[in-house]
Amino acid sequence: MKKGYKSLVFIGLTSLLFSCNISNGNSSDSNAPTSETISESTSSDSSNLSESTSSDSSIVSESSVTTSTSSIGNSFIYNAFTASEKNLFINLVGEVIPFVSNNEYYVEENEDMYGKYVTYYTFGNSKDEFNNYLSSLVNGGYILNDESKDEYGDTWYTYIKDEKVVIEIGYYFWEGENVIDAYVYPYSDYSNNDGENTYSDFTQEEKNIFNTYIGEVIPFLPSSEYSIEGYYEFDDYENGVFYYTVGNTLEDFNNYRNLLLNNGYILTDQMEDEYGDTWYTYIKNDDIVIDTSFYVWEGINYIDVYVYSSLSSDGGDVGGDQEDVDLITNQGKGLPNGENGVYNANFANGKYVKSVADQGYYLDGCPTTGDVKVLVIPVEFSDRQASSLGYDLEKLNLALNGESGTTNYYSVSEYYKISSYGKLNLQFDILDEWFMPQNNVSYYENLTMDYYGSELEIGDQVVMDEALQYLEDKIDLSEYDSDNNQVIDAIMLISTVEIDENKSFNWAFRYWNLYTDENDYYYEYDGVSANDYLWASYQFILESYDEEGNVTYDSNTINPYTYIHEFGHVLGADDYYDTAYINEPLLGCDIMDAMNGDHNPFTKFNYGWLTSSRVVVADESVTLKLEDFSKSGDTIIIANNYDEELGAYQEYYVLMYYRSVELNGGDYGYFINDGVVMYHVNASLYREEADGIVYYDIYNNNTDESDYYGTKDNLIEFVKSPNDTIVYTLGMSSSADIIDDQGNKISYTFTIDSLNENEATITFTKNK
Repeated sequence: MKKGYKSLVFIGLTSLLFSCNISNGNSSDSNAPTSETISESTSSDSSNLSESTSSDSSIVSESSVTTSTSSIGNSFIYNAFTASEKNLFINLVGEVIPFVSNNEYYVEENEDMYGKYVTYYTFGNSKDEFNNYLSSLVNGGYILNDESKDEYGDTWYTYIKDEKVVIEIGYYFWEGENVIDAYVYPYSDYSNNDGENTYSDFTQEEKNIFNTYIGEVIPFLPSSEYSIEGYYEFDDYENGVFYYTVGNTLEDFNNYRNLLLNNGYILTDQMEDEYGDTWYTYIKNDDIVIDTSFYVWEGINYIDVYVYSSLSSDGGDVGGDQEDVDLITNQGKGLPNGENGVYNANFANGKYVKSVADQGYYLDGCPTTGDVKVLVIPVEFSDRQASSLGYDLEKLNLALNGESGTTNYYSVSEYYKISSYGKLNLQFDILDEWFMPQNNVSYYENLTMDYYGSELEIGDQVVMDEALQYLEDKIDLSEYDSDNNQVIDAIMLISTVEIDENKSFNWAFRYWNLYTDENDYYYEYDGVSANDYLWASYQFILESYDEEGNVTYDSNTINPYTYIHEFGHVLGADDYYDTAYINEPLLGCDIMDAMNGDHNPFTKFNYGWLTSSRVVVADESVTLKLEDFSKSGDTIIIANNYDEELGAYQEYYVLMYYRSVELNGGDYGYFINDGVVMYHVNASLYREEADGIVYYDIYNNNTDESDYYGTKDNLIEFVKSPNDTIVYTLGMSSSADIIDDQGNKISYTFTIDSLNENEATITFTKNK
């Protein structure tokens, strides 16, 4: 039970059930009028109920409430339950409760999260008759256990008999009628722990809730009944998990408090609430907070546990000036302890984000690992048909699925298999015919919709919707949902439109589906919806260059570069170039910037392809081997501060051994020389909340020179050598004057001792 709702939770439920019972009418054995008569004579409008309920709830009060006409002269029609009603009480609660004589009553079976119970209510009885009925309960062995007022000011009384039967009962005046309202349920369903604990641990699903909201699973209290729910939002709490047990003893609670202490939680505060119950606050690592209490409510023992993550120690500046951005950084965290001068970082220990799949903007995005089937829809228009342009689906298949040597570079599928070290296997399923939308090119080029006050171009999304409607009866679209989240992993729409960089419809991009029905729901096809999609012209695979470097289109060319780059966006990477073309953080040298070649280390961290690295933590110096990055993704991190809970999402420097092989081979390499390349990464996270859910996303980027985010810090950038080169070759050393985004000098310098075809040897020295 949620602390703070003692007097409201059950009463709110009873009011709702009362309204529903009235609307639904009587059971076949009830003595009440027909449901049609009831519907006409009563209303479940809560506003009317609120306005009309104003009864004196005291048991020992004078009988001042006007009696309903249905009980004139105390001449009652009904004086006992029917046989079937008695059987209902016996079956559900074990005995028949006392009857109150009346002219109109109802007995019904109901069920909630705790189990089945009986509702029994009457119309027309006076307050004296209600008080007499309470006396009959006492005479029948029921003991008054609790009383509380509901939101309407009416008093509810809880009676318990032999720890077997519980009756909650209230009296109120509603729409001209006096109502006695009783809820009867078995005490055993709510009883204290009898020593036999049914549950000894959280389920895996519940553990996932803790990991999602808190970052770790808290200790479990063995119990016969418990419940948890992820995310709550009260005045005193921001975001976390609510966990409570039913029936545990005070001794159990004290044992649980000791268990918290044994698991690293420190008692920091205790206070008494308005009910006289004591709440204890425990904190672990200055971050995870647990508020817990033991109390007895209506004869039942409860232990409430509120768990949330305090971000007060995580906030920091990332070079920006926006005070309202809730940043999570590694500032001031220092370096962890390691062995032999190295700390082995495991990004899977990230508390907030482990990979792009956990980031708020990417929810329901395409999986970045595993076997993924991508639906490819070739699109031609009535005024720009593929056959007249010589566009060939076999050439498209080679660009997407071809083996080495069949394209000018690598096909999209082969590229991502190599770049991911075999962790992502893309299969592009291309329709065997061109889909033709209902209208011509110009119709879709100019199609817009109002999207929160902005005119959004949606021609491409309408084409996608038409295509999926067409395909729904022809193929099973659910086959393209590999992670079974009811969202198609990714869709590629390759159109016959002519390339025009001034028109988005004629360009290449990845986007999210914003085209929804009147209720803002995605349209569904075969039980799945479209979200991530890639739109591009077929003409991009014909791109070539003349001797002056100008773009031409050659029918003999199969150039998959644009599709590889755009699919990088589908997987969640941003562009790494400065859109104002003033600053060049990566000098064009990245597949997500302006060139072919492999993805950089941070992108592979972000995709979840690389889940570990080595952080230099030597007291003086250490010499390490760094393997060719193309072979296994080996990296070394230099950091002024490092926080294991932030994983790859913090500020640091990362080194790789670059070689002009495989994806960086031949004309597609970034650099002439092989050697060590160092990147400065500032992937600090920021916290945001939407619709009551908390998300985490990366704060910095490379593309926004306009300082929209209040920072000019880049997400990723090269760190040049003292010779103004990107590649550190044999014998070269890094500068001791490299400054991070907080104005602090880099913690270690390094020197390249040796290079061979397999690895580099590097000595790191503490920067004094």
